[in-house]
Amino acid sequence: MEINGETTGYSGSLNDGETISLNASSSWLREGTNNVTIGVGDESYTGAGPEPQVDVEYRHDLESPRTVTYESEAFSERYNISKTYTTAREDATLTVPHARTVVSMRNLEYRLNESGSWSSIPQSTANLSETTLTVDVSDLAGNPVPEGTTVEVRSTGSRLKPHNAEISVVQATPVGFDLDSRVRLDSWSSDSYLGVDETPQGSLVHYAENESYSAESDYVELYGDGRQRFYAPNASSGSKMTLNTLPVRAAPEQNNMRVRVPENTNTSDPQFVVEPASVVGDSWTAEYVAGTDETWYAIVDETGDELATAQQPDSLRVSRDDVGLVSIEPTDAPSASTDSVGGGVFATATTGNLPSLVILFGSVAMLFVAGTRPASSRDAVAGIAAGADSAISRIPRVGGPLGSAVEAAVSGAGSALVSVGENRLLTGAVGAAVAVAAAEAGLFTIGSETGAILAVAGIAVGSLWLLRESGEFTTARWIAIVGIAGVVALQGLGEADLLTELVNSDAFLILVLIGGYALIQLVREYRANNGPNDDRPQVVIGGRFDSGDDEGSN
Repeated sequence: MEINGETTGYSGSLNDGETISLNASSSWLREGTNNVTIGVGDESYTGAGPEPQVDVEYRHDLESPRTVTYESEAFSERYNISKTYTTAREDATLTVPHARTVVSMRNLEYRLNESGSWSSIPQSTANLSETTLTVDVSDLAGNPVPEGTTVEVRSTGSRLKPHNAEISVVQATPVGFDLDSRVRLDSWSSDSYLGVDETPQGSLVHYAENESYSAESDYVELYGDGRQRFYAPNASSGSKMTLNTLPVRAAPEQNNMRVRVPENTNTSDPQFVVEPASVVGDSWTAEYVAGTDETWYAIVDETGDELATAQQPDSLRVSRDDVGLVSIEPTDAPSASTDSVGGGVFATATTGNLPSLVILFGSVAMLFVAGTRPASSRDAVAGIAAGADSAISRIPRVGGPLGSAVEAAVSGAGSALVSVGENRLLTGAVGAAVAVAAAEAGLFTIGSETGAILAVAGIAVGSLWLLRESGEFTTARWIAIVGIAGVVALQGLGEADLLTELVNSDAFLILVLIGGYALIQLVREYRANNGPNDDRPQVVIGGRFDSGDDEGSN
């Protein structure tokens, strides 16, 4: 018998019904078609007598039974492969042909003989060429792999999420390594992007390098819910790039923001450009994941100013997203004065929006002042209207009617504003609406401590006004209201030790002022109610007490 050119046989005669087995080697077999030729007898047969014949049963067993389970998800491709070696096998390998969009290996584990826990496959045992993974089974189970050994391998490959695009991964990132994958943009347009938040380092800031196109405009858009999208406006179909990540985890506290990474940045001194996206002025946080615990780090802008400091592993918080180029650098621990009383009270007034804030809240203040002196305010409005009429009336032909119209409009609008100012409740509502609108527009931000200050101050002023208007004001009541509000505000700052929080927070300054004023009022009230003549009887000689009736009392 000849198998693919290799021969085996038996010399002799077989009786009717007698069988014999021929030995062959599995190495004779090959993939695809195997040729088997059977020969009976020898050249001595001359045709006299019966022709030699034999029944043949040919088979070869599957050397390594295996099962493969495959799952394809939105951002992952999972394989679970089980293979049993029925004979000893030298230099055994296992191949996993991932799809073309697998950008990196997120997980790679193995188990022997279907028992025990799963173990990570060493990096030296796995080779990822483009997106084809090859595992050296002999390194895991021994060389040769013992007969009867069952090897299970499970892998998870991460995929990018292209939007209005098609991509191919030229070189994926092996498991356990930082993202460093070469990607070809097979189809790409101006509104295309890659969803990268499901890669093994999906929470880190992604960027591209070694681009085949002009890359100045590349950026990632970060969202408050953890999504991250990579945009390459200058790329086109056929462009190539290598995706990497900074050792920085950044995210806006709400809405979204953009981050660009300049060329030649490095892990020891990461630099990136922070820009607003849909809303200007969102606050954001960053964490330097390559930092050393207990070390202080700062986010520093181009001028060298520290925008935020924190001790690793705490996050750094920046109040605005229009800060431009920043870097994360080691810094000294803050001195006691950094967190001193009042250190952050005026932080919201240090941005470029201060003129706008002055105009807005100055207008509200003028409205309030006009309401306190309505008669004088209306006279002033009338004077302004008359002056406008006089100036416009000098215009030939149309000056008279136009001036009268302007005078009437100015007088009406001014009188209406004075009327609004007279209504304290309506004026307060206008002021609150202006404050909310300015905050939503990003003109200022309010941190937790500043918010506590404003809340306590608002309750203090409001309760004072309400108590006096209702005739129920006493210093004791007012102190109780303000004290409770202060305790609640401090507790809301999230610190367990209220006394420590009181001393270290910005709220301490305003509470000291309120407490001092309350103490003065309490002393005045006590003196007024406990004068030296309060308890002495009055004796009137040669007169009468005025009892309120016409006759009086003698």
